[in-house]
Formats: sequence, C-alpha cells, structure tokens
Amino acid sequence: MLFIIILLTLQVKLSDMQENKSIPTYREILKERILTAAMTDFAARGVRAVKMDDIATALSISKRTLYEVYENKEDLLFEGIKKYNQIKQDEMRRFASGNVSVMDIILHSFRLTIEGFKNTSPAFYSDLLRYPKIMKYFEEDKEKTQGQFLDLLRRGIAEGYFRADVNYELVVCVFDAQHRYVMMSQMYKMYSMEEIFYNIIFISLRGICTDKGIKVLDEFLHNCKS
Repeated sequence: MLFIIILLTLQVKLSDMQENKSIPTYREILKERILTAAMTDFAARGVRAVKMDDIATALSISKRTLYEVYENKEDLLFEGIKKYNQIKQDEMRRFASGNVSVMDIILHSFRLTIEGFKNTSPAFYSDLLRYPKIMKYFEEDKEKTQGQFLDLLRRGIAEGYFRADVNYELVVCVFDAQHRYVMMSQMYKMYSMEEIFYNIIFISLRGICTDKGIKVLDEFLHNCKS
C-alpha cells in the first residue's frame, strides 16, 4: 500500500534525524549518532550484513556502550524505522499544508518513494521480512495509513481528479495487495522500483482518474522519464 511503501524509503537527509529543539544530553546525542550511523549502513548494505561490532567500530565506541543504548540489532532497527516514519510524516504534513492539490500530494509521495528506493539496497527490504517486531509495527500502522489514503482519494473526487463511480474502499485493498505482492515476492530484485511503479502502481492509479487527473498524471510521468 502506498503509505507503507513510503515508510520504507530512506532518502531522508541524515541531518534530519538529529533535529531537536531542546539541548540534548550526552546519552541522547550518542543515541542519535548510533541510530544515524546504523540506518545509513543498513540502507547501503542490508541489515544482515551489518554487525553490531561494525557499528561500534565506525563510531569508535565500545560494544558494551552500544549495547547499553540498544539491547540488540532489532531494537536498533525498530527505533530507526520509527524515527524515519515520523520524519516522513512530518515532511508530508508540511508539503500538504501548502497550496497543493491531492494529485500534488500523491505524486510528491511517489517521487520521494522512487528516489528512496534508488538510494537503498534491495537487501534492506528483504531483511526487514526477517524481523517480526518490524513487520508487526507495519501491520499495526496499516489501518491508519489506509485511512489516510482513503481520505485523499475521496478528496480527489471533490477536486475532480478521481472518478465518483468507484468503490474506494476496494481500491485501497487492491493497492495494499499490490504492495504485499511486490514486497513478499521481492520483485524489486528483478525490476527497478521505477518499472514497478510505472507498470503497476501508475496504471492502477490512472484507472481511477478522470480526464483531469489523467492529464496531470501523464505530465508527471513524461517529466519523470525525460
């Protein structure tokens, strides 16, 4: 499903992970340093390829210190996923608060998602499936993200971008099924995420668009490919 895919992208600036308006303590600074270094390495090499020893060595801290902050790699990954999720949610809220249409919001999300996949190793996504705590988090978050997506689609009807004769509860389920198949079959190992989006996601989205929506979508696709 669209917003869960976005959750998994790691193109956020690393400096964004360290934003904090209050004066952080030494432990908070260390925690952020560990989180930033670990997520950078996870994205580049995959989660399984990165050992806790590697993270400690890269930061010039003892393994004991690392384990005092994060009990194990799954806890570290879990905190990183939640952190990036919050950053992405804040970013999308900022974008949506401007003078933008529903299509602007959805296509901006797609653009960020595609860029995120370009900068993240396919091994990262494959490795996530091995961590029950992470997958449970995605499942628990799904109801909220599906509700947000449904609200956008309904708003798109009012703005004239989406057809009014469509069962959008069913559409949300179809998008979720598409996402699940892409992730569980690890299709991203065989095809680029651009190909998957252009041939699966965008075709599905185009099918629910009005002529006005199709015009905006086709222009977006043309600009992406040019």
